[in-house]
Amino acid sequence: MSKNTKDIEDMLDYLKLEVMGKSLDKKVRLPEYSSYSPIQLLREIVSDEFEHRHNKDVERSLTLAKLKGSDAQVENLKTGNGRLYHDHSITQLSTLEFINDRQNVAIFGESGVGKTYCSKAFGVEACRNGYRTLFTDFTDLIDNLCVIKREDLKKFQKKLIFYSRIQVLILDDFLINHLDEERSVIVFSLIKKRDELGTTTIITSQYDPSSWNDFMQDNRSYAMADSIRRRLLNKGFTILIEKTD
Repeated sequence: MSKNTKDIEDMLDYLKLEVMGKSLDKKVRLPEYSSYSPIQLLREIVSDEFEHRHNKDVERSLTLAKLKGSDAQVENLKTGNGRLYHDHSITQLSTLEFINDRQNVAIFGESGVGKTYCSKAFGVEACRNGYRTLFTDFTDLIDNLCVIKREDLKKFQKKLIFYSRIQVLILDDFLINHLDEERSVIVFSLIKKRDELGTTTIITSQYDPSSWNDFMQDNRSYAMADSIRRRLLNKGFTILIEKTD
């Protein structure tokens, strides 16, 4: 610790700005330190603290989003390596303006084409930009909500509101299994409430939306499926990933 800056570094440590303190100590020992202007020095040590805290916030967000450890990157979502994307749409979505515009994203393609990777890439980018995000398997989420509903209706309603308020909810393998009446109604309620709140939903699916009503066992299955299609697809983007070999 430099004698000239010891008091400053002590105050920074007291304020829990340890990274700034260490950065200051490092900077004043550099040969070029005497050429720094006060603003330049301040900018550099504040930048170090900001980057440190931002990285910690992103790591926390990725953990809460169930995306920690994912290597998915939006930069990799481009035509090549046996996959065909609509590159213009990917570029547009990479700005994340669709979240601010309260729009959804539906990702379609056959099994193994990379739909999950694509959805995770947008989820990771959303976490980096401060959006509250959650990645989850669609079937697991609906099954969990169904169990909660049977055990405690008030708790279920709170959980439904919780999932509805998440800024970016990623539902992987949407409607991959046939649902009974109870689960069909839960899906409808979740999508309807998210639509009302204007939160962004990202889904992945290998089935054409026109077939969704075949997966929902309810007397109102066609009407509910149609409402889900309209709420998810009419307010956002559709991505089709295709294999090229």
